[in-house]
Amino acid sequence: MIMDDPFGQDRLGILGGMGSEATAHFLRTLAQRSSVAADQEHVPFALLSCPEIPDRSSAVETGDARVPAMIHARLRQLEQAGCGAVAIPCNTAHYWRHDFTASLQVPLIDMVSVTAERAARLGARNAVVLGTRSTIRYRLYDAALKGFGIQPIEVSDEVVHSTHCAIALAKSGNLDSSSKQLAYSLAASRALHPDIIILGCTELPMVLPAATKDADLIDSTTCLADACIHWWRSRLELASERTNLTCLQLDR
Repeated sequence: MIMDDPFGQDRLGILGGMGSEATAHFLRTLAQRSSVAADQEHVPFALLSCPEIPDRSSAVETGDARVPAMIHARLRQLEQAGCGAVAIPCNTAHYWRHDFTASLQVPLIDMVSVTAERAARLGARNAVVLGTRSTIRYRLYDAALKGFGIQPIEVSDEVVHSTHCAIALAKSGNLDSSSKQLAYSLAASRALHPDIIILGCTELPMVLPAATKDADLIDSTTCLADACIHWWRSRLELASERTNLTCLQLDR
């Protein structure tokens, strides 16, 4: 990248702020899971943080078209800045992911799809998804999970409410109380004997109780970070192959 290039040139574009601490947690996860030896080997990204975007869960429930329109407009800004792909560390925003994908010229790294794929690789036959009210009630993950032959397990209204409270408390900075609410949701979910439990909200891994067994948990934040790293490394490999091909052609 040279100074005259657009600021997002070939970088990962991240639309954050939904919420802000969850975005910071995603960025930390992205850095930690990159397993690199030097600064220069990390995934370069352009972050557009938009905490002003209204609540996504409420927008899904009420059919408020302004919210997906705002998200789409911000994704377009990242695209116009030259980003090579975009990612949204917010599960509920993925309710409109197919509309975003259809209108963008660059890939949207789909958090829901890559998380469902991780569940399939672990051999899950069924799964509980914990997330915002709309993520659970509107079955955000159902199609992706069923596409891999994984049966979603429905949770009770009490679990929906407890998980909603955990997310709201995390967003307000009350992490201890949030963790207690999540502990209840996890215990109630495990009583259903799922193969795996998907943490389908980016606030949830921030408040995971310290004593919680994680063998049956899939963190969507980690799945998205891994997919972003894979996208970047694949891009580097493709660029290297093209360079090598050009060199071979020049040598002839």
